Amino acid sequence: MSGFGGSFSISMLVASFSSEGVALSGEDERLRKLYDEVWAGGAAAFRGGTYRADPVPAHGAGRWGLSFVVRVEGALAEAFAAECDRIARVRRSPHLVYRRDELHMTVRSLEGYQETVPEEQVLHYRSQLERAVEGVGPFAVRFRGLCGSPAGVFVRGYPDGALFELRHRLTEAQRPQGNLGVPGGDGERVRDNAHVSLLVAKSPVVAEPELVEYVDARSEVEFGTLRCAAVALVRYRPDAVSVGLEEYERIRLG
Repeated sequence: MSGFGGSFSISMLVASFSSEGVALSGEDERLRKLYDEVWAGGAAAFRGGTYRADPVPAHGAGRWGLSFVVRVEGALAEAFAAECDRIARVRRSPHLVYRRDELHMTVRSLEGYQETVPEEQVLHYRSQLERAVEGVGPFAVRFRGLCGSPAGVFVRGYPDGALFELRHRLTEAQRPQGNLGVPGGDGERVRDNAHVSLLVAKSPVVAEPELVEYVDARSEVEFGTLRCAAVALVRYRPDAVSVGLEEYERIRLG
């Protein structure tokens, strides 16, 4: 979730993967500066043991609610999972590290956390997504380098413009009714990046110098490009060791 067409079978691929190297564009440079600024605060927080430990949410929490995401699968998921394994070995505190089948990029967070999600909400947001994707073709996100914030560690993503167009459409679509369940999610915010989370900070809060050193050492790694052909509606059931991602349905773009 995680701190930035019509429906078809879950067995169909959400995205293809390539690892060609490409220079950063002007918009990508803006994003790179944003990521660098966020990591400056994140590195200081993890190095000094002042990061924000994320609690297991209770009903009504503003995070971990219904969301639209792109699932990360195939070769890119393998690469990110390998990073998760290495991160797990250098962490000092038992932070939540994502499993391979939980890796995703959030398109839009819709609701706050609900212990039970009514079926009418699922149907409502599925219909909203089906309308929003009309005419929006598959988009690409290039992933280059690890990063982090005071709340976790993630991979830096550099998307093309189609992702932002879809996010604006979804924001406008939700505005008339707002939250159907509990307050939370992105609200009026349109996300301006495209990261994939690898670690969520947890208690106990301790200094994590080795984690900071690892992220710094991996800040320029070229992971490849995700070519996104579908968006999934998901919920979460987080606990201390897993985000508990559960998929309802995928909607193909275009």
